[in-house]
Amino acid sequence: MKKIATTLAALFLYMGMNADAKTPAQKLIKKLAKWQKKGIMMGHQDALFYGTTWKWEFGRSDVKDVCGDYPAVLGCELGGLELGNEKNIDGVPFDKIREQIQAHYQRGGFITISWHPHNPVTGANAWMIEGEAVAASLPGGREHAKMNLWLRRLTDFMKSLKTKDGKPIAVIFRPWHEMNGGWFWWGVKSCTPQQYIQLFKMTVDNFRKAGLTNIVWSYSPNASSDDTTEKFLTFYPGDEYVDLLGVDLYQHTTQAEFIKQGQQEMRIMHDYAAKHNKLYALTEGGYRNTPDPQWYSSTLLPALKGFVPCYVLLWRNAWDNKEENFGPAPDKACAANFRQIHRERALLFLKDVGGRAYKND
Repeated sequence: MKKIATTLAALFLYMGMNADAKTPAQKLIKKLAKWQKKGIMMGHQDALFYGTTWKWEFGRSDVKDVCGDYPAVLGCELGGLELGNEKNIDGVPFDKIREQIQAHYQRGGFITISWHPHNPVTGANAWMIEGEAVAASLPGGREHAKMNLWLRRLTDFMKSLKTKDGKPIAVIFRPWHEMNGGWFWWGVKSCTPQQYIQLFKMTVDNFRKAGLTNIVWSYSPNASSDDTTEKFLTFYPGDEYVDLLGVDLYQHTTQAEFIKQGQQEMRIMHDYAAKHNKLYALTEGGYRNTPDPQWYSSTLLPALKGFVPCYVLLWRNAWDNKEENFGPAPDKACAANFRQIHRERALLFLKDVGGRAYKND
């Protein structure tokens, strides 16, 4: 009870600090705090663009096919936009991403955006770490002008996210994630914490200089089995640059280890959020192909027990890659268990938070 009381007190304080919210981002923060007080929202990456057996069907979602409701949180990806491409790294046209963001927002849902930019030095994808690309992207670096161009293309896209009557749509933006891992060119093997922090701040400053007021900034390391608050904050750019703490957590080994890590990460984020008036979430995660038919109730929920992150975002269900499959789908063994947690309202879905008709569905 003490833990819950502390969480609620922090949330009320955070809401109070944003009682006079004026910008779209401030209003979104206030709204997220409101729903965090009521429960954990369910999210799914690329939920409205494709699923395990389909793609590009407006109004469809694997989550909806399973339980009759959309996820409350839609995850989107902007990798490839920096190059001026028409489609992202997963083959989704950016025009379609914009369209679905507008539709989900109109239904009353929330949007979070990730970015896996190409390596500015080598031109390869985000997982190719050669070239000391972070140093090259910073002021004085040989690719700094290119990075500024890339950020301008992102700010232009963010400015285009508007309602039918022209109002900005606020989104959670989660750049430079999993930096404590060694698999991205902005990760621990490719830059120092100081260089990473400079890159994060430079990104935020570019968005602010562009006049964007609809961005809620997320910081999200990868979960670590021996994580501590100090380690979690190694790359932290500072409270003035972060609105939402996040962690990315996948089950790679045992159920027990996932639950243990989940509890550990939730505690770290909860305690910091309570003291610094931040939101927190499980910003990315899942279990590849979800082979445990009871995984949601036996593993995911116990990993969160006692804590109330804003949302949990399960990673995508790729139609063209069987190994990139983390959310529920009608053809998966976990479908019945997912329907069960939906019936029990263990997580909040779009109908729980939206309250608006599903137009064009």
